[in-house]
Parts: sequence; C-alpha cells; structure tokens
Amino acid sequence: MAKKIELDDKSWFYNLHIKGMRNFNAQSDVSLYVANIAYPLPFGISLSLLIFMVGLTVLPLNFPNTELARALVLINVGLLPVYLIGRYWLVRRHYGISGTLRCYVSQQRLAIPANAIIKKPLGTFELQRDDIARLTVKYKSQMHRLHVRNHITACDIKLKNGEVITLNAMYFPLKQIVYLLRFFDYPMTTQHGNWSWTFLPNIIALTLPVLTNVVVTGMLVKHYFF
Repeated sequence: MAKKIELDDKSWFYNLHIKGMRNFNAQSDVSLYVANIAYPLPFGISLSLLIFMVGLTVLPLNFPNTELARALVLINVGLLPVYLIGRYWLVRRHYGISGTLRCYVSQQRLAIPANAIIKKPLGTFELQRDDIARLTVKYKSQMHRLHVRNHITACDIKLKNGEVITLNAMYFPLKQIVYLLRFFDYPMTTQHGNWSWTFLPNIIALTLPVLTNVVVTGMLVKHYFF
C-alpha cells in the first residue's frame, strides 16, 4: 500500500534544511543547488581515472623505506583535491555544463537542469504543473536508532502526454524537491522498493580512488613522518 507523505513526518524529511523554508508560501519560487560531481563519465574515462589514482596511491609501496617513497607519499597527499577538481572539470565538459546547476520549484512549475542525465537537450527543462499527471516517489525504508527512515531513491514524473521523466537521488536533491512538491500539493503517490544496482559501477568509479587514497596515504604518512 502506498505510504502518504506528510510535511511534518520526520521519517521522510529528517535533517531537512532549505534556505528560507520557514517563510515559504503559495507564491514562493524556490531555487535548489544541484551538484554534478557524481555525474557518470564514459567507461574509458572512469577506468583511466581509477587506474591513475589507485596506481599512483600504491606506488610508494614498491619502494619501501626510501626517499623516493617519502616523496611519492607527499605527492599523494595533494592528489585527492587534484582528482576531485579534475573529475569535476571532466563532468562539466562531457555534459556541456556552464554555470551553476539549479532546480526551481513553485506552485506552477518545476524546472530542472537538462542534459543526458534525463535524456533531454542541454539547457533548462521546465514543466508546468498542468503538464504533470502524477509524481511517483520511490523509496527504501531502513531502521535508524529505533526510528524508520524513508530514503528517497528516485521520483518518476509522469506527464499527461504519457512521457515519464525519472529523477534519481544520486543526481538531484530529491528530498528537498519532494518536500517542495508536497508543499505545493502536486499529485503524488509513493512506491516502496529496493536499492537500485544500476548506479553501483559509477559509485565504485567515484569512491574507490578516494577511499584508496585516504586509507593508503594516511597509513604511509603515519609510517614515514610520525
């Protein structure tokens, strides 16, 4: 059975903060920042970044207790921000992103940044309220300190022309978007389900270089310099 979303239900909106939310009203047009660091890159680019980062991170292990190893460790200390900045630049170049990405939600419209993520031409994709037939909020429930938390994983926007546009939580601030859509009383239902595994390769490509750098470099810094 579909679970109704209420604005004061902490199981849905725990730790939620939107600038100015205490003053929202029917005339509000709310802007939400959309991060793009997690956008997927082509397989070849992701694999190259993964090999480069992991390879350079573990390279000092091939020259134990040498001055070269110490020098490589110091290089790796600054490698993580270089990786994140480089990936950010590659994502923006691949998707043709310029400027800051934002969503806009009001009583009359939902505007989202458009690109290959939602299979739309580059720019801003704006939906009028009258275009929307139904919103289906997909979620996964988990227990956290004896309380239920509903993690929003995706939101399907079904248009009156039959088209369905899917917003995924990895690429959009869905908890904030769903809160606002509920606040403005858009037609909404829910669908419980499991986590999607389709994002796993992208999550690995994004996080494995970071974790490897932090763990290995941290151990080597402690070994060589403390």
